[in-house]
Formats: sequence, structure tokens, C-alpha cells
Amino acid sequence: MQVATFLFMVAFAYGVGVFWYDLLLGKLPHQAWRVAAYPFAAMVIAEALFPALGPAFLGFHPITALIAALVGVIIDWIVTTARQPRAIEALESRSAPAAS
Repeated sequence: MQVATFLFMVAFAYGVGVFWYDLLLGKLPHQAWRVAAYPFAAMVIAEALFPALGPAFLGFHPITALIAALVGVIIDWIVTTARQPRAIEALESRSAPAAS
């Protein structure tokens, strides 16, 4: 893999990650580069395992990358939801013990 292809894939993963996170989940993760991590990993795996869809640009296929980035964002959403369960909406009300 050439350096230009790697840098383009990182930039593409970040841009597409921001797009999918905003479109699907409505908020971005707290860590800035997490937006690119899962989409980038999914793009690399898709380029290695699946047949190419569409034309090649700088050695990789943008259509395959778009689909893989969507899958990466969904996987990140599942992992984040599983690791951080929802906060308790309302606390249980208990009466204080009677003082004697």
C-alpha cells in the first residue's frame, strides 16, 4: 500500500465516519479519532476480503469503502451501547429509617 493511498483512506474514513455518525446516531463520539477508527478498520477488511465494487481510485474502491464505513459505524454503536448502559432515569424512593 502506498503512503498516498493510506493517507487518503484515513481522510476518507474520517469524513465518511462523520457523515454516518451524524446521519444515523445524531451525535459524534467524545474521542475525535474514534470517528475514523471503526470505519477505517472496516474499510481495510472489506478491501481485503470482498470483491471490488465500482471503480478504483488511488488503489481502493470508494463504493466498497462507503458500505464498509457504514458497517463500521454500526459496529461501533453496538459496542458503545453494550459498554455504557443507559443511566438510571429515576432513583427509587425509600423512606428514611425511623429514628428512635
